[in-house]
Amino acid sequence: MTDSNQPTIDPVLSETNSHTSLDQNKDQQIAAILVVGFHHAFGPIVEFCVPPLPYHEQGKTQQTLEKLELPEEWSFLPFLALPDGAHQKDEDFAYFHLPPVPGWSVAETTLFGISCNRQIASKDLLVKTPDITRSIVQKAVVVLARQPIFGPLRQKLAVITAAWFNQRDFTKLDILHNLYNNLNGTFHGPIDDSTLYMGTSLRELVYKFKSKTLMLLKLLLLEKRVLFYGYPVETLCTFQYSLISLIPGLLRNLQDSGAPELDTSDENITTTEAKVLADGSKESLLKYMGLPLHIFEKGSFFQPYLPLQQIEMLSSEQTKSYVVGTTNQIFFHHKSDAQIDVLVNLDNGALEFYNQQLVSLVNPTIADRRWMENIVKVVNDTWNQNGNPSRPLQNTYLGSDDYLRARFEEYILSLLSSVKHAQAHNLLDNVYDTMDNGASNIEEVMTDENEERNYLSDYGMKWLMAWGETNNFKKWNQYTDHEIYEIVEPGHPGMGNISMADIQNTLSNRLRDLQLKQNLAPIRNTLSRAMSGGAKAMFSGRSKLNAMWTEFERGANEEGHTKSSPKSASRGSFQSEKSASLASPQQPLADNSSSSVESTSQQAGRLFSNFSSFLSRKTKEFSQVMEESVSENSSPSHSRRASTLKQQSVTSSLPVPHTDTLLSDDDDAGSAAFVDVGQMYPFTTAKSHAKKNEEDKILDV
Repeated sequence: MTDSNQPTIDPVLSETNSHTSLDQNKDQQIAAILVVGFHHAFGPIVEFCVPPLPYHEQGKTQQTLEKLELPEEWSFLPFLALPDGAHQKDEDFAYFHLPPVPGWSVAETTLFGISCNRQIASKDLLVKTPDITRSIVQKAVVVLARQPIFGPLRQKLAVITAAWFNQRDFTKLDILHNLYNNLNGTFHGPIDDSTLYMGTSLRELVYKFKSKTLMLLKLLLLEKRVLFYGYPVETLCTFQYSLISLIPGLLRNLQDSGAPELDTSDENITTTEAKVLADGSKESLLKYMGLPLHIFEKGSFFQPYLPLQQIEMLSSEQTKSYVVGTTNQIFFHHKSDAQIDVLVNLDNGALEFYNQQLVSLVNPTIADRRWMENIVKVVNDTWNQNGNPSRPLQNTYLGSDDYLRARFEEYILSLLSSVKHAQAHNLLDNVYDTMDNGASNIEEVMTDENEERNYLSDYGMKWLMAWGETNNFKKWNQYTDHEIYEIVEPGHPGMGNISMADIQNTLSNRLRDLQLKQNLAPIRNTLSRAMSGGAKAMFSGRSKLNAMWTEFERGANEEGHTKSSPKSASRGSFQSEKSASLASPQQPLADNSSSSVESTSQQAGRLFSNFSSFLSRKTKEFSQVMEESVSENSSPSHSRRASTLKQQSVTSSLPVPHTDTLLSDDDDAGSAAFVDVGQMYPFTTAKSHAKKNEEDKILDV
């Protein structure tokens, strides 16, 4: 390091040395700060750690990046901090858990890690160390904490990591020491609920999975093997933590989630008496109700992001259940070895059941479905497509994360109260007797009228029987007072008869799930393009029609000038004299009227005649073009064309008054719409009868 930086580091070093032994302050929430880099020869490695790792000299502050040896329990740490596909984004975050390290005071229990990984081009660095041989440098800054306070840590970690990369000199480590000291001063002492829940988003969870959110909660209570798949890594981890937070108090009790062999929860577990309710706090109520449930204990573990290096943990004999996340599809090919029960696909919000027996267990009941439909409708109605998805429209309480968490807490508390109510009134005896007799439908047993109503049927008796076999239910049932139903009213929050409002909510949610606006967008765009093309074609056709009409009017004017010649005048006078000789001298008014009608009919006749002449002229031009094109492609046709032109030249030198008179008469009579092909094409006369068939083919073309 340069001398200019030395004065700023010395106070940092002295302050850091005072925190090397974490036994001095058990309220410290920050355990360590690390740096993980990608080495061209070793792959991902740990290059920095404060306080020092075990087996390293304690009390000495690290001043340069170097390859550090990790404890065996943390051998997969570099792959957690730099996940698969980290190079695909400029910045990404990963959440993970680390098991305790025996003999090291920093990691006496499960630690919760968050990493921020970035990359920079080697050519942009001001100082390049010998180990930088790749064109891109990838590094991740990691914070290890004793509680999953990922929300507030993420904000600080993103700023510090970006600032360290903007220095373009990875030999300057003072910013990392300052980060460690700053976080220790900020997160000191107990952590409140709002800080724990800051990194979760229940709105996004419900919006993604809709009514299947309750199915995920039931799977979690059944302690099954659930694999989440999706990308990016931060979204993958956030969805899992949001699901875990639905069980009140569980985020504070994940000390055994780092590995399947951990089991420390029984050390302080006792039965909670009703006197704890004296203070009237929410925490005391949850404690009296037996919460949190002991989900992740011996034989179970939770890893929000699981690299390939830990895939063997899924098939271990010690692993009975798990909730893990991955971005690698290789896990799908090992689903039998990993014994995956359910695959949760974040891309489409689908649940794939590899264990088909679970489908009937977690399927929602009528009460479940109605309760979830109301929640989904609230989230849909308050969803902001263009704003922050974690906040409802107008930032109201309705539809917020606090609202959703309260609703799910109500569900959990009502469930626990209903179970104790049924046990207290011996309402489960008939269920166990029916199961022993081999009855197939347990739901029908609970419909009998009893002195006390059984509310458990609304939760699904098959699922309740399966839940009763889990470790978390047995511990809850053993250490929870049977009279909790007197504090929290038993029942289902969605119980009751189906109303028209329930049907409307269901239909509204189903129509929204269809996403007609998004799904019909391609069709709408295609129709729009087709209509636009049709409009352009119509405009082009109208332009061509206008051009044809202009040409037609020009031809009409030319015909009018032709008819004004002496010949046309004499012919017109002859016709007028002829018509005058036929008129009656006794009816002058009728003569005037008839002459008026005659002039109108003559005008119409001339108009039609002009149009007929226009069509005749265009027909001639078209036929001539067709003959020329055919003659160019065929040599015999070319010779015949030459002879025809010669014949035409000879014929044109002779007087043909009949043809001219025919055309002229046709023009005046308005009958030129019928074209005499024999007069138009002289080569079809008697001279060429021998080749008539071949010439007809040419005309057809």
